[in-house]
Amino acid sequence: MATYDAGLRNATVAPTETEVGRKGVATGFFAGYVSTDTEESVSWALEAYLNDFGLALMASQLADDPTVSADRRAQLREEAEYLRRRSLNYVLLFDPEINFFQGRRPDGRFAKTPDEFDPCEWGGDFTETDGWNFAFHVAHDGRGLANLYGGPRGLEAKLDEFFATPELAVKKGTYSIVIHEMLEAQAVRMGQFGFSNQPAHHIAWMYNYAGTPHKTQAIVREVLQRLYVGEQIGQGYPGDEDNGEMSAWYLFAALGIYPLRVGAPEYAIGSPLFSRTVVTPLGGAPIVITASRHEHPYVQEVRADGKQLPTASITDADLRAAGQLDFVLGPEPSDWGTLSSPPALTVDDEVPAPLVDLVPRQDHPLFDDDSSTETHFDTETPTITWSLSEPGTAAFYTLTSGSSEGDPTSWRLEASTDGTTWSVLDDRAYQSFTWRRQTRPFTIATPGAYAHYRLVITASTSDLSLSQIELLT
Repeated sequence: MATYDAGLRNATVAPTETEVGRKGVATGFFAGYVSTDTEESVSWALEAYLNDFGLALMASQLADDPTVSADRRAQLREEAEYLRRRSLNYVLLFDPEINFFQGRRPDGRFAKTPDEFDPCEWGGDFTETDGWNFAFHVAHDGRGLANLYGGPRGLEAKLDEFFATPELAVKKGTYSIVIHEMLEAQAVRMGQFGFSNQPAHHIAWMYNYAGTPHKTQAIVREVLQRLYVGEQIGQGYPGDEDNGEMSAWYLFAALGIYPLRVGAPEYAIGSPLFSRTVVTPLGGAPIVITASRHEHPYVQEVRADGKQLPTASITDADLRAAGQLDFVLGPEPSDWGTLSSPPALTVDDEVPAPLVDLVPRQDHPLFDDDSSTETHFDTETPTITWSLSEPGTAAFYTLTSGSSEGDPTSWRLEASTDGTTWSVLDDRAYQSFTWRRQTRPFTIATPGAYAHYRLVITASTSDLSLSQIELLT
């Protein structure tokens, strides 16, 4: 639980020190994205969506733990759904006019026009890389990403272009010099594939969501055989060995499985490098992975404990239960794994919908999309009322605590169609905020379309203050 709470704090509290936490979230939590007021804004935003996804999975698992108190389990379920939905906010940074992710200004406008944006230019809204290497930074929702590009065929075409566009290490962008990551990406000779840096590690595996897993198999095999042999790129590692991530990538890829959706209990399928490998998990039974004709990269068939595996993905539970994963490889691509898409948050052809605040940003401390501002109340039981321009249906609402120890502890969220007759949408008691300026989500069990809302605080600690209120749909 302590690990989850540490992650939750980063996901719901704007840090007071620049050395810790997420950047740009004092406004980013409420706008849905980190704006260009923050350096490297796209990197901070897209990485945060991945973290939100992982935290949502952790919250769901903890919510099923009977040793956790009932009240906390209920809170965990709300946090899980909120964070899962928030992880879909990546669509807010996708600019369909350029077919890339790019930064957005505080007023919502994209930072650059199509004529100004160059995906090969380094820095700016991207950390130690360029727009190309962040064009696929949605590992947790590969189907949703594919839909942004027009579907699986569109994702395949985008990936093909990525691996075909050479990195020349001449477009320094906002860097004053050619940094070593540029030279390493150039030396790889695999298009824009900046494999020496972590943002590119997952990209080859995204072909599984394009319906062309054989391209994942070919590229991963090339990386294993060519980029880990030493010479001048890392002396055995094709880049910085930060916290062991280069070694971990090699080990997973050589096994033919990869934790693509970090935090999800599953592995993407590639192709094994060796004819037989035995892995003994801590506290678990050995898992045997075999590959006939392992000198070839292309999967012809995969069987888990003798049963055919049709999708380029396997759950951790199925892998452990099977105890054996057998690959048949060959010199030419096959149609294995092409008929069904691996797991993703999005399961159909629609572009996912991000969370939207029904209350437009306004010049009021409670609705200005900025947790660094706040309202202090002269009573411990105020009623806060607001109206929408047209009826809206909220699925969540959030409250963000103030900077001092004065928080609401009990309240009702009420709604009305006419501003006269009110219905109770949510009733809370014995609530608390763990941290200052923490954003807490609350689920509305019976949402409806209303033009008027009010928060009736029925109990609070002294010197009550709030930073923000949201109604999310």
